[in-house]
Amino acid sequence: MPIVKLKRVWDYCSYNKPFFAFIALLMFIIGLISSYASDYLSLDWRMVVDWSISILLTGYGLSITRDRINHGYRLPKIIPKDVLLLGIKGSIVYTVYIAGQIFILYFIALFFGFPLFNLEEMLLNFNETLHLFYAHNPIYTIIFFIVSASAFYFTSFFSEMGLAKLADTKKLSMAFNFESIYKSIELFGWVHYVRDLTSIVVAIVILTFIQSRLPELFGIEFILWMILGVLIFSTQYLGIGSLYCNIKDNELKINAEINVK
Repeated sequence: MPIVKLKRVWDYCSYNKPFFAFIALLMFIIGLISSYASDYLSLDWRMVVDWSISILLTGYGLSITRDRINHGYRLPKIIPKDVLLLGIKGSIVYTVYIAGQIFILYFIALFFGFPLFNLEEMLLNFNETLHLFYAHNPIYTIIFFIVSASAFYFTSFFSEMGLAKLADTKKLSMAFNFESIYKSIELFGWVHYVRDLTSIVVAIVILTFIQSRLPELFGIEFILWMILGVLIFSTQYLGIGSLYCNIKDNELKINAEINVK
C-alpha cells in the first residue's frame, strides 16, 4: 500500500536526521545549480551540467538501492568514487531502457491517436486524463490505456531489475542479462510486481502533488519542499531495491533448499 510504503521511506530517510537534512540541502543546491545553468549558460555547458547532475543523482540513488538490497535501514554515506561509477553505468542503463520504453509507447500512442502514455503525469493531471474519455472514442481510450499500461509495466520491470542488478553487482553486463531478469520475473510473479510498482508510482504521485501545492508559510514551505524532494527521490530507488531484495532473498532460500537436498 502507498501509505505503508511512504511510512517506510520516511523511517529510512529520517533514521539519521542530521544526515537527512544534509542530503536535503545538497539536493537543493544541485537544484539551484541546474536552474542557474538553464538561465545563464550556453546550450553546450547546460548539457554538461545536466549530465553531471544526472550522473551524481543516479549514482547516489543506486547506492540507496544497493543499501536496501542488503537490508539497510538508513541513507548510505556518500562515497564519491562509488557514486561516480554507479552514476555513469546507471545513466547508460537508464538511457537504453527508457529509450526502448518511449519507442514502444510512442508507436502505441501514434496508432491510437493519443498523447504519449505517462502513468505519473496522468495521475497528477487526472482532470486532463478524464477529458481523454470525452474527446476520444471511449472504447479506443480503454484499449489504449490497457495496451499502454501493459507495455509500461513490462518495460519498467526490465528497466528496474536491470538497475537493481547493476546496483547489486556493479556489473554493466548484468543490467542487460535479459535471461536473468526474466527468471526474476518468473520468481517474483507479475501480479506481485504490478502491485508493488503501482504502489511506488502512487506514493511518488502523492508526494509530488503535496510538494507542488505547498502554501507559503513564512519560509517553512521551503524546508518542507526540500524534505519532500528527498522523499520523492528516495521512494523510487528504495522501491527498486525493495523489489529486488525480495527476489534475491527468495533465490538464496531456494538455492539453500537445493543444497540441503
